[in-house]
Amino acid sequence: MDTKPARRRKDGPSQLMDLFLHVAGALGFTSDRDLADLAGASVENVPNWRSGAVQEFKLAKLKAIKSRLASHIEALEHEAGAVGATPQEGLHPLEIEEGSGPADLQRQFRDRVVYDYLGHRFLYYEPMGALAWENLIKRGYEQDRWLTGVDHSAQQWLDATRDAHGWCKGPIAHALGFGRRTTPMGLDVISLGPGEGDKEHRILQRILEAARGNDQRLGWLAFAPVDVSIPLLLNAARGARAVMATHADAGPRTRYAVKAFCADFEEGKLAFATRLPTAVHDAAEGLRLVLILGNVFGNLRDEEGFVQSRLRALVRPRDLVWLEVGLRMEPLERDPLFRMTLPDVEESAVEANRRLLLEGPYRRWEAATGRPPGALQMRIWTREDDESCRVPGAVNFCHDLILKDERRVCTMLYSRRYELGALSRWFERLGFEVLRVHRVEDGRGEARVAHVLLRAGATPT
Repeated sequence: MDTKPARRRKDGPSQLMDLFLHVAGALGFTSDRDLADLAGASVENVPNWRSGAVQEFKLAKLKAIKSRLASHIEALEHEAGAVGATPQEGLHPLEIEEGSGPADLQRQFRDRVVYDYLGHRFLYYEPMGALAWENLIKRGYEQDRWLTGVDHSAQQWLDATRDAHGWCKGPIAHALGFGRRTTPMGLDVISLGPGEGDKEHRILQRILEAARGNDQRLGWLAFAPVDVSIPLLLNAARGARAVMATHADAGPRTRYAVKAFCADFEEGKLAFATRLPTAVHDAAEGLRLVLILGNVFGNLRDEEGFVQSRLRALVRPRDLVWLEVGLRMEPLERDPLFRMTLPDVEESAVEANRRLLLEGPYRRWEAATGRPPGALQMRIWTREDDESCRVPGAVNFCHDLILKDERRVCTMLYSRRYELGALSRWFERLGFEVLRVHRVEDGRGEARVAHVLLRAGATPT
């Protein structure tokens, strides 16, 4: 017999045995055979544990059970992308949603190239496109200023100092319950279209610094980058692990995890949402912060359709959305992109990179199908008050490829600029409260970008 006999019979298991059975059941060990295998005992012992005939384990048996439970939990942590003090090297977990892998995108491009709209996700889903995208962002686009803008927004929105009413000044700090002696709140940071993740890494760093600086424990911190570009996803996930690893051994224990999802958040199934920690905890235990940075929102084909059918499926009431958008400049000619709408303008190196990026998917498709290179021309033109601009006051710098040999035009990219007041009212009409706005200036001192923090309300009827 592997267990101590009870001194007296009791109805039902002891508290400690009941705790063991409960934890084992939560980990999936429910049948008598499962429990016996977990404890290294015979199946005949298990009914005695359940009935209370056996109140406790022998020390050797208890030690073996603790070791097996710890191993099982450790395996689950690895499966969940948990981050320890030493980030994983060599293996980078990635989940690919059905219909969103490279072969699926290649098929979709083949099927859509005969129509008049392709869309931004085909620009960077494969390695050469991802490299071109990285180079475009790093050269000539004042990326240092936009990173600084993210930093300043994060500092303000995570400010845990109290206002005159005793509330945290920062809305994210307030939503996480900083300063309140309550059960620690968990946080899922979900980034839609993160690119290399430079901005997301700064936000994660500020979240960790704010928690540590205020002696605040998070229930968990999970980062979930979502994109169709595997090369960019791996960069974003790798950098996030490095950021978390610097805090993993400091202060009260917080569970850190990075789960990268290759998924099409614009048209896909959003199956990745079921893999988030907030999907398995009570709503009150965790918060979702959805990041849509780098004007990804302005690249979508249909903003209203996206908010109503996609974003609404990701957020629950009181979850937060962090949006970065380009601002409409007045007059429009002040926008740096406007000069590319003019005829016979000599290309700069940055503009040539942009053109080659947009031509890339079509050129690679030509080569893959054995077609000789056709005559291509890029056209950028402005569109307003039509189906490509659902938000009032917005202007769309529409990027087209002119396929001269086929005598037709195919749109590769929408790139919108927004009037901030109209955008805020538009979101409020769709049931999102505007909590904060932070404008970011370019090198000329003009506001070119805005960060908008939204809180989801109940779905409007």
